[in-house]
Amino acid sequence: MLDSVEKLEVSKLEAQKKMYMIVKTQKMQPQMINALIKVEKLKADDQFFNDTGIEEEDVEPSIKRLAMEKDEAYLAIVEKYAAMSKAFLDEKKKESEQLREAHMQAQQAAMEKMKAAK
Repeated sequence: MLDSVEKLEVSKLEAQKKMYMIVKTQKMQPQMINALIKVEKLKADDQFFNDTGIEEEDVEPSIKRLAMEKDEAYLAIVEKYAAMSKAFLDEKKKESEQLREAHMQAQQAAMEKMKAAK
């Protein structure tokens, strides 16, 4: 069961990264993004089943049924991927802030150039 939990956590992290890139790089209407996210979720669920023989929606009930929420090995897996997810999001936030700052500096430089030209 722990192997399935780890595969599910890997799948969630990869999906998070993929969805971030889809939203960030593709200029689509929101309904198209939502449709693409649904398709990617179906693909990820199929891949999880192919890898484990278990339906994704059966993992959480099994965790509860087996009382794994307090199991150290289970918690280590969940915490590991939560930390990786947080690191990914923190990195993307920092990148966005840097891009925003560079954009603002470029705008200020253009405004100063226009003022100097007058």
